[in-house]
Amino acid sequence: MVRLAYISGLTFFVCLFSCRQKTSDQPIAIQWQNEQAVALSIPAAFASDIPDDSVSLLLTLNIAGQQNPVPILGSFERREGGLLFRPMIPFTRGMRYEVRVRGTHAEDFEIPQNNAGNAPNVTVIYPSADTLPENLLKIYLHFDQPMREGMSGRYVKLVRNNRDTIDGAFLDLQPELWNPGRTVLTLWLDPGRIKRDLQPNKRLGAPMQRGTHYRVVVAQAWTDARRKQLAKPYQKAFVTVTKDSLSPQPAQWTLVSPTQATREPLKIDFKEALDHSLLAEVFAIQDNTGAKIPGRWETGPFEKHCSFIPDENWKSGSYQLLIEPRLEDLAGNNLVRPFDRDVSRSSEAVTGKIAVLPFQIK
Repeated sequence: MVRLAYISGLTFFVCLFSCRQKTSDQPIAIQWQNEQAVALSIPAAFASDIPDDSVSLLLTLNIAGQQNPVPILGSFERREGGLLFRPMIPFTRGMRYEVRVRGTHAEDFEIPQNNAGNAPNVTVIYPSADTLPENLLKIYLHFDQPMREGMSGRYVKLVRNNRDTIDGAFLDLQPELWNPGRTVLTLWLDPGRIKRDLQPNKRLGAPMQRGTHYRVVVAQAWTDARRKQLAKPYQKAFVTVTKDSLSPQPAQWTLVSPTQATREPLKIDFKEALDHSLLAEVFAIQDNTGAKIPGRWETGPFEKHCSFIPDENWKSGSYQLLIEPRLEDLAGNNLVRPFDRDVSRSSEAVTGKIAVLPFQIK
């Protein structure tokens, strides 16, 4: 069933699939920005008896039809008439999702497909800076449509000085590293060629060298899940600088504290570019009682800054920024050890102490 709703002058089309009696007579509404589904308006009836500090635990969203549903990362905000959920990454067109309350299915909704004539696009490539270390480890491709898997080796190339295609630059992973919606692909430059003590490095050399111009080129022939080609080819140009062999140093970061009784952001300056994907996962804010502060994170230009916006006004007092040790810079150096020294190429989880940066709200 398709419903049309008008909220704040915006028009939303929502496809609802009822699997049981509806939790609310009001419709779930999708909020759009630049043709992307960036938020979901959820009627108050879904969470009327859920305390504010438990909303993210007891009300979850996930892709419909999963046997073991994985909650979609995002943030909730109380608003008049209900909740606003902002996913970390925009909802995927053509994908069906479900809302679960206390682990029980409550409602389905579907993000409408693009018009048949709309071709998929590459929306952004991370890292976003145009100057990158020669030992860059990962590149993230973002699309506005679910893409066909297993195609990156054919359609993504690394070109040096506008003429030479570098063979074997990217690690050939099968299956490829896609997000659940198949709109974000993680490409690894071959670690065996980056780490100096491994045979691929000794035999082939590093994929990139300092002071050289490169382009990541995505061919237009790549097709999405509908077998529709990209609207146009896409490329990202950058220049390499010296190797980064040092771990990030949180003690050298700058924190700009907000003012009490406001929802001003806590601003963090890293002094260097950090891994875009991990910035959405490794931080937490807690108060002097140890309670976590709910809110959302926003990444700044070139991934050198980020901001935390709380769901409620700040209160005066002492706070801590908690940083998981797996946080990495662009070269894969985490808080525990530099990437190039970890010659084992172990896939074990990074273990170590949580880094803590205190700050005050006045």
